Amino acid sequence: MSARLFAVAAATEGLLQALLHAHLDRVGGADALPPLARYCHEAATGTGGDHRMSLAVDSYEDLRTQLEEACAGEAARVPAEVTVRRPGLAFVFAGQGSQWYGMGRELLAQQPVFRESMYQCDRMVTEFAGFSVVEQLNLPAKSARLDELDVLQPTMVSLQIALTALWRSWGITPDAVIGHSMGEVAAAHTAGGLTLREALMVACRRSALLRRIAGKGALAVTELPPVKAHALAGASGGAISVAGENSPRSTVLAGDSHSLTSLGEQLEARDVYFRVIKGTVASHSRYVEELRGDLHTALRTLEPTPTRVPMYSTVSAEPVMGAGLGSAYWMRNLREPVRFRAAVENLAAAGHEVFLEVSTHPVLLSPVRQTLEHGERQGWLLPSGRRGAEIRSMLTSLGTLYACGREPDWAKLSRQERADSPTPYQAAVLEAVRLPRPVPVGEA
Repeated sequence: MSARLFAVAAATEGLLQALLHAHLDRVGGADALPPLARYCHEAATGTGGDHRMSLAVDSYEDLRTQLEEACAGEAARVPAEVTVRRPGLAFVFAGQGSQWYGMGRELLAQQPVFRESMYQCDRMVTEFAGFSVVEQLNLPAKSARLDELDVLQPTMVSLQIALTALWRSWGITPDAVIGHSMGEVAAAHTAGGLTLREALMVACRRSALLRRIAGKGALAVTELPPVKAHALAGASGGAISVAGENSPRSTVLAGDSHSLTSLGEQLEARDVYFRVIKGTVASHSRYVEELRGDLHTALRTLEPTPTRVPMYSTVSAEPVMGAGLGSAYWMRNLREPVRFRAAVENLAAAGHEVFLEVSTHPVLLSPVRQTLEHGERQGWLLPSGRRGAEIRSMLTSLGTLYACGREPDWAKLSRQERADSPTPYQAAVLEAVRLPRPVPVGEA
């Protein structure tokens, strides 16, 4: 059974509590109940107000248990004053590191909007890079090529674009966007600076060029303050450099494998967290200089347009205009350190308090939290997916967004529609991986 979002609202806290108790009595009673999807839709559309409560559930038993906790005051809540204030929402697009085997499958099977967006990306990636992202996501682990950089990055960008399309269909759009390294590609498209075709061209051609420096270095994330990270890099004689500042307590390092391994052993002996990021090369360092001319040639046809929402660059840490997203920008994106911390600080200073990470598993919420805490700012940090719980995690985040003053499109969220028959292209991809036809989304 697919997860559903149960959400209710009332004008006062007392009325909300009465409403929750009424639902608990009904769910716990012996009366016949409608399908869970219909019950949740009627609950959400039948109430209104600034005092809100939401629960992601997959059965009536689950709903009853969570209602008991809510009535007992044990459920987390967003204060009503936040609902009224409706703080700014930033979409945060991750770089590498969020991937996991099986990602995207639940959404492909059960969410038509996500599936259609993935197939749109699939056609363009096939044209630019010669492989199918949908096929790669559904292949057995031993057959998939997701450990190859030029397959992984276009696939991750496609997933981010499809997640954004699903959020948009549910009525959730950002007030600003930010991307970490590779994540800036999907961020630029979401902001309106690049067309879908341009974004996927950047993802495919950028990652294909990066294969040329495979084996020359890698990236590692460590819980070191930037000052200490720069000191270690300075003492390495050029073998290691700071590739990014994620937060006041987290940095990304670039270097050759031997130097990173040696440094990692030293830091772990001091009980300092250190992890080499799988499937990476030493981007954001001197290693990518040899790609400068070819990257410019590969992206020379880009015609970026003015952004519709602000895109806070992690190259400059400031909003970047769409016209500035040409080939020269993507070389800076690849060569210069990722200024994620500074960009998040600027987002927070501009009034953005809700940060929704657009990735298949959260990897940036911790750095965002550390940055906000360092600046003594509050924030609500939400994922767009988790390993093994794709839809449920999105619905949980949607419920928090509702409590933060966002108004979901309940009709689209709850519509029980049968998936359209696959196009010949979709059918060919499905046949290639020997999958069943898309599963219709019916009432549970």
